[in-house]
Amino acid sequence: MNVQETCKAIKELRIQGAENITTAALLAIKDAIQRSKAKTKEAMLWELDLARIHLINTRPTEPEMRNYLNAFFSYAEQEEYKKQKLLKKIDFLLQKQKENKDKINFHGDSLIKNHAKIYTHCHSSTVNAILKKANKRKIITVYNTETRPLFQGRITATELAKEKIPIHHYVDASMCNAIKEADIILIGADAISSEGVYNKIGSELLAILANHYHKPLYVCASLMKLDAHREIIEERSAKEIWEKAPKEVQIHNPAFEKIHLKHIKGIICEQGILRPKKFIKKAKTI
Repeated sequence: MNVQETCKAIKELRIQGAENITTAALLAIKDAIQRSKAKTKEAMLWELDLARIHLINTRPTEPEMRNYLNAFFSYAEQEEYKKQKLLKKIDFLLQKQKENKDKINFHGDSLIKNHAKIYTHCHSSTVNAILKKANKRKIITVYNTETRPLFQGRITATELAKEKIPIHHYVDASMCNAIKEADIILIGADAISSEGVYNKIGSELLAILANHYHKPLYVCASLMKLDAHREIIEERSAKEIWEKAPKEVQIHNPAFEKIHLKHIKGIICEQGILRPKKFIKKAKTI
């Protein structure tokens, strides 16, 4: 897809999940390089920077995409103007993303015991990849919530069901019951900062419940999800909640919320299973 098509797909949630969004953004930049007729480095960088701005503006809470795009531009600004070198850098970053994912899968799988009951919320391709890997050698059962208003939890349930993983699906209001059944909780992350982990709405509630019921909560995320900026919580359309609500009803539809670091047992990343503060420290060095 080109940049315009990719931006539209991200905004409409046809492409969702930080990892998938990052991959799509890098491929869109690659497409822009291939299509460009720029004759100078300055003209090429101007075109690509415009594409980067459009991609970043699709979702305010997507630091992984920003970090990968910024890594590409740091390289592009220093290198001589050769399309082939720029295309190779995109391929390198895509390969790095894949290698990071494989390492996260390995560390996540090592944490899951045989006959484990795992709870997850929303849809995280990183969490699903860990569960699929664990399912190859172990017996596991998954508990998940539907994640209103767009039901991303159903995507999780559908994907895992195709892998023949037993899955118990709950409405969001029954989150407490689902967490009680689980041994361990795995969720993804849209952004991580020194203030906390930002993830799909409902995640703060599940963190509080996990702490109350003494269930270990792990976040599954790459070091590339660290965000030095102050996070802006995306407020999505009220029509996702109630298409024809009475005029007097004010609808709130925040996409994400913050989990305090004290509720998180560890963050499963490419460098192992780290305590949140250690994760932040390491992420700042890459």
